[in-house]
Amino acid sequence: MEQPLKQRLIGAIILISLAVIFLPMLIGSKPTDVEIVDIQIPPPPADLPNKIVTLPEQKTEALAEVKISTASGVKVVVKEPVASTTPSKKVTVAKELTRKLVQIKQPVIPKPPKLKPIEAVSAWVVQVGSFSDGVNAKKLSDKLIKAGFTAFVEESAVKSGAIFRVRVGPELSKAKADVMKAKLQKEQSIKSALVVQYP
Repeated sequence: MEQPLKQRLIGAIILISLAVIFLPMLIGSKPTDVEIVDIQIPPPPADLPNKIVTLPEQKTEALAEVKISTASGVKVVVKEPVASTTPSKKVTVAKELTRKLVQIKQPVIPKPPKLKPIEAVSAWVVQVGSFSDGVNAKKLSDKLIKAGFTAFVEESAVKSGAIFRVRVGPELSKAKADVMKAKLQKEQSIKSALVVQYP
């Protein structure tokens, strides 16, 4: 199909669709007249009595404020119901102090049960040396580990810098730590071994 023929067909389709959409809007029909329906309410029947009914007066309760001073000097305001025929009036009643006093008790807070102090688990270690150089401390620790001891290096800060302490253990009883100290002095020739508490 040739190009000009295609363009004519597309143009014709567009014109027809526009005519279908907009012609009903332009032509349109006149709105039909709406009929107005008149609704008439008939008058009330003449045989009904025209009376105003009054309700009997009812008793209502108003709250009266009674101020009471207790022995401790605390003022308590108690609201009590008072019979009244007028619902919106406030009634103030003065009572004599011979009336039974209202006692306000302080709330009792139970004391927490006494708990036994938990004893911290303490252990003992054998300190075999202190070094300012971490490399030397590591060498001694490795030597003791090779010999079968549980050695470790603990670093702590002091004013002059850091100190590296080589320790063996820990043991739960001081007696076992003393035995380990004697073993270290005998097998490893460490004379300056000390038993200290850990941590």
